[in-house]
Amino acid sequence: MPYSRRTKIKCFAIAAGGAALVIQLLILAAALALAARVNLYILEAPRLDLQELTMAQTTYLYDGNDAEIAALHGEQNRVCLRLEEIPLQVQQAFLAVEDRRFYEHKGFDPAGSIRALLANLRRGDISQGASTITQQVARNVYLHSDRTLKRKIKEIWLAILIEREYSKSQILELYLNLIYFGSGAYGVEAAARTYFDKSIGEVNAAEAAMLAGMACAPNDLNPFHDQAAAEMRAKAALQMMREQGYLSEEEYAQACRFTYRYAAPAGEQYPYPYFLDYVIHHELVNILASLPEFGSTEGAYRGIYGGGLRIYTTLDPTLQAHAEEVLNRSELYPRTILLNMELLRERIREGQFVPGQLEQYLDQENGVPQPQAALVLADPASGQVLALVGGRSYRKNNNEILRYLSLRQPGSAIKPLVVYAPAFEEKILGGAATIIDDGPLTIGRWTPRNYDGAYHGPVTVRRALAYSYNVAAVRVFQLVTPSRGTDYASRMGISSFTELDRQILSTAIGGLTLGVSALEMAQAYSVLANGGVKRSLHTVRRIEDSQGRLLYQFDRPPEKILTPETCYLVTSILLDVVNHTTAVGLRSQRPIAAKTGTTDQARDIYLVAYTPNIVASFWLGYDEPRLGGIPRGWEYSSRLVREALTEVFKQKPPLEFPRPPGLMAHSVCTKSGKLATAYCRAARTAVTDWFLADRAPRTVCDLHRELPENDEQEKPGRRSRRSD
Repeated sequence: MPYSRRTKIKCFAIAAGGAALVIQLLILAAALALAARVNLYILEAPRLDLQELTMAQTTYLYDGNDAEIAALHGEQNRVCLRLEEIPLQVQQAFLAVEDRRFYEHKGFDPAGSIRALLANLRRGDISQGASTITQQVARNVYLHSDRTLKRKIKEIWLAILIEREYSKSQILELYLNLIYFGSGAYGVEAAARTYFDKSIGEVNAAEAAMLAGMACAPNDLNPFHDQAAAEMRAKAALQMMREQGYLSEEEYAQACRFTYRYAAPAGEQYPYPYFLDYVIHHELVNILASLPEFGSTEGAYRGIYGGGLRIYTTLDPTLQAHAEEVLNRSELYPRTILLNMELLRERIREGQFVPGQLEQYLDQENGVPQPQAALVLADPASGQVLALVGGRSYRKNNNEILRYLSLRQPGSAIKPLVVYAPAFEEKILGGAATIIDDGPLTIGRWTPRNYDGAYHGPVTVRRALAYSYNVAAVRVFQLVTPSRGTDYASRMGISSFTELDRQILSTAIGGLTLGVSALEMAQAYSVLANGGVKRSLHTVRRIEDSQGRLLYQFDRPPEKILTPETCYLVTSILLDVVNHTTAVGLRSQRPIAAKTGTTDQARDIYLVAYTPNIVASFWLGYDEPRLGGIPRGWEYSSRLVREALTEVFKQKPPLEFPRPPGLMAHSVCTKSGKLATAYCRAARTAVTDWFLADRAPRTVCDLHRELPENDEQEKPGRRSRRSD
């Protein structure tokens, strides 16, 4: 019997009701599943603690006048500021573009997200952000930027928690310091410096709008990548600022007419690399590693490239730039050849290098200039290193050797440090006119020779040192003893002596196992320049953290190494080196003391020159000694150092070396070493020179008996015009 119509309708209603119930149950199940999944995502969200957040910040280096010279950072170039240091107009630009309801929502703004979505669809681009500023903070601090529902749920949840725990001002400050702007710049301060070469406190409305506008797509909307797109986006940001009441019509119109001026994109290399490489990778890293805040070399480098430190150096940029320019003048060298040093050293290791055959190593485009040089300029009174030049033509990963740290043989430049200063200090030598035997000498199988191949018999200390007689120096070194002489030089600043150097007599004439560095020589000679007081050479004056708290201050106390009398005696002789012998190229209107050093075959050329207010330590030679030597190298070293000192002497006044009271002038006979008589003057063997007061000769010369024709007295420290 067929169903009635009423029955059919009733059955249909029952079925529909059942289907609706099923749908409701399915929706409920889906909602429960979604809630469970959301709850799971929330449980997986990281623990909220913004106090533990440490953002990488850019470290800045300053010269000796506290002027900024370089910025150091790893992947993130950032300078953190307090919110009150960021102009209100900059804050308003970001609020207008990124989160206009920032002060109204509780972390997540559904209405704002819908509004931003509709506005973007209407404009056909991403003109307004869909995430609140708080959400962006949560994402940047705790989450990845992957576009997934899981990440979005975590982001919203964390944003809500952040709003419960922190004030709006704290959140906005964190955001403005955190976000990325492209070109390696993080935070508004680094962005302003990167794109406009000014601090964020100096930007105008148009520049603030550009920064705010690029936040949504920093790699595409920054002016270095696409200037037109960046400026178009900035105009859209200005319009949003006007709509929100942050700009009046007049201010808006003025900002739209603004012509942007951009900074030059920063290169990878900082200025003065030979100086800053030493600061960063040697002195600074050692200082930081010793501080509890960093504790290790790894911690030190993290601080340098992400700690926001302020490093105040001793650099004199004028002297540094001039010294670099001088050492790059090819006309000041005997010749210049550009060599592939990597290939050359490989052939040396393989035993295939033939001296003199250099054609296969020539590289006019990428070769390293040879010979090379190194220069240190320092203030002996303060210990501040003013300039460091590690060579010619610095190139990263090709020619960045800090040659002032390379150990090379010093030749006779070591004599004042290990022989003569210790001999005066120990009163083994009584004065500059004390007599030394420069006659033939054999010690075991070793017979030291003079540079000129001759022997000169009895000579004064002044002549022996000024003319750099090797045999006389070895004889004095025997009396001093190698252990005692090297101990004095070590305390003055030479740290590269080996145990063998401390035992053998050839150390007196520069035959060292490893050699010395130009920086060591500058340190040691600075003691002579400073009257016997050692001021440790340094390139870092102080270090502050990002908040301006002092972490380190150079305050190493001075150390008395030599008496002023010893220093004056050595210095008065080294003045003769400039006036009469191997450093005459340095002769000037001001007193300059100097000592040259030339090794066998002239493979290493040293020159150390000093006045009371500057020490210049210079090395010249080939990077690979097998390339040969530089004949008459002292002429080239004097020429280069003289040019480098021209800028120094514009800054520093001429000073005399002060003569201490413990010295006395005496006229002595150069043959007997005793007090000269009229007979000695007649024989032209009398000189007047300085002696230690308690070591002056007491007996009168009895070698000469002829009556004098003239009785002329000589001035102390000067050779008689009638003597050899």
